[in-house]
Amino acid sequence: MLNDIRVIELSAPETMMAGRILADLGADVIVVEPPGGAPGRRLDPFLGDMPGLERSLTWHALNRGKRGITLDLAQDDGRALLADLGRSAALVLEAAQACASEPRIAVTFPDTTVRCRITPFLSTGAKRDYQASDLIVTAATGVPGITGHPDRPPIFYPVPQAMMEAGAEAAIASLAALAARDADGQGQDIEVPARLAGMMSALSVPIVVPAGNPGLQRTPARQQLAGISLPGIYACQDGYVLISLAFGQAFGPMTQRLMRWAVEQGCLEARLGALDWPTVPQQVEKGSLGAADIQAAVDGIRALCIKHTKADFGAAARRLGLLAAPLMDMQDIDQSPQYRERGLWSSPVNLGADGPAIRDPARFAQFSNYTIDVARPAPSLSQHTAEILATDLGLSWLEIQALFVHGII
Repeated sequence: MLNDIRVIELSAPETMMAGRILADLGADVIVVEPPGGAPGRRLDPFLGDMPGLERSLTWHALNRGKRGITLDLAQDDGRALLADLGRSAALVLEAAQACASEPRIAVTFPDTTVRCRITPFLSTGAKRDYQASDLIVTAATGVPGITGHPDRPPIFYPVPQAMMEAGAEAAIASLAALAARDADGQGQDIEVPARLAGMMSALSVPIVVPAGNPGLQRTPARQQLAGISLPGIYACQDGYVLISLAFGQAFGPMTQRLMRWAVEQGCLEARLGALDWPTVPQQVEKGSLGAADIQAAVDGIRALCIKHTKADFGAAARRLGLLAAPLMDMQDIDQSPQYRERGLWSSPVNLGADGPAIRDPARFAQFSNYTIDVARPAPSLSQHTAEILATDLGLSWLEIQALFVHGII
């Protein structure tokens, strides 16, 4: 799909997802690292919980399909080599290391080159000088402010979500710029603020107030009806299932079908299953239903869930059209018949020359006219440096040795 596109990725945690997506689409992505290794090599989790430059599973996951080269860009010779390599590139991916206002690396690329830079915040905005971490960027999206219990700290993502969102948005922006380049032959400078990328994934949270609505507030983890808490997560035979008890004409029928199934399974009184569940909140308000009725319904759902496995419940949710789903752990995802049928997993790939063979998700999408394949595992440190310098830049082995001796590669 992109087999005629070369991408130079100045490796940073924020660029890795973008480079991975473009590599999956067939681009020749060359990762440029400092001689001591890119920061992404130091991101956990690590293979066997043992840190090491070749043991970061995050690095291996987000750099598959790329080639790797080391260059010391703090030295003039390193920047000169990057400029030479950039003459054959359609796209350069880079990221601000600390704040959006820091200057770009002093390398000139051709006018036809697309340069995409990921920053924590807009370089022209009020927070351009913020020394931003993923935690700060995520907090600035506004999403953690409405998570968790009102009397406890907000809940943050267990992974660097802003970094991932920014990388995905950078890939999309780069593809758009490359399409424009095909039409007019001109490169572009793109800026992708991680904060805005994170806000785009936050659904309606950032636009509630600008749209004229009251600001969202942190609420108890469970909604209540007639003073009875309505859990969102229920225990089942082998784990947990997520169930939303919704009302109204749009989603209430899903709750209606859930209650009827509970009656069929002998877990709920027939009279409760026969209620008009889309209008239950109004019935509670009028006094025709009380706390005892709502508690009996919750108890019936609990009894229904404990009779079934996650797989059983997932199948029933699809069959009956319920607003429910199993909470899947990694073992469930690994064994999912749907994911296996869709070819989610790759064939075993070795992590480095002496590393174990593991499977990972093979593709982020299925195309009708293109198949994403595992071209190569993530590069080990400086794995392709000599190859690229000799083949692409025409350097002799003596020149390559001199670059190594002087710490440039």
